[in-house]
Amino acid sequence: MIEHPGKTFQQETSYHRDSIQDLEEHGLDWRSKPPLYKFYSHAPVVSLPNPAHTPDEDPPLDLFTCVARRRSVRSFGATPISMLELSRLLWASVGITASFITPHGQDFYRASPTAGALYPVETYVVVNKVEDLEPGLYHYRVAGIDILERPIAEGSHSLELVRAGDLRSEISAAALDQAMCGRAGAVILYTAVFARSVWKYRERAYRYFYLDAGHIAAQLSLAAVAQGLGSCPIAAFYDDEVNALLGVDGETEGIVYMTAVGKPSRPFTSKADVRHTARPKE
Repeated sequence: MIEHPGKTFQQETSYHRDSIQDLEEHGLDWRSKPPLYKFYSHAPVVSLPNPAHTPDEDPPLDLFTCVARRRSVRSFGATPISMLELSRLLWASVGITASFITPHGQDFYRASPTAGALYPVETYVVVNKVEDLEPGLYHYRVAGIDILERPIAEGSHSLELVRAGDLRSEISAAALDQAMCGRAGAVILYTAVFARSVWKYRERAYRYFYLDAGHIAAQLSLAAVAQGLGSCPIAAFYDDEVNALLGVDGETEGIVYMTAVGKPSRPFTSKADVRHTARPKE
């Protein structure tokens, strides 16, 4: 029995000068590289609105204001979030920001950084209260796919309906009985497809799963502030219950992080006040 599994994990996944050479000499089998994208090929697909701001909208908050206003919000009101708001949350955290052509087809830059461009994190959404969107469990489709199963831009930035129905009680119970998950407009769930990173980084990859998820959740929190939404990252949950809700096995793919998001029950500090406190004096 391991007395201190966390400490052992930290030690066993550490890099040292006398062992890093062995890792560098470990050749990569490119034929066995896992795919970077997951698709529910028979699921109904819902396209998300274009996340770009339109000329008739108020100008978005600047980054420094969003950072100054970011708080963990655990109290959500009854007002649903919009499809556009959800679209912007997903795009700003895990969406495609640019594309480029490679010898093997199309590839993409995405909103958040990831170790080795391997993108092990998959994103799911438990929809509780989103305008014009049926409650249920959705999977975020980052990219589309062509007839040769290569990623393409067409069909990207959309949701695949994995399971329809009211999941408020189920998601709250799985999150250590945190009722805010049922009151939120949506709960964003991040899993790791372990083989994507283990293929290259072996045991060290298990550090990177959580770092990648943290990058994503941080960007989502700022995208929430920019739209007047509240969010709260969640690492306290019953892993097996969340995995069962998602329909993943916890071994090849498993939950690593979550974020509840919705309309705050209380308004934020005014924009003018925040701008005043966020800026250093010149």
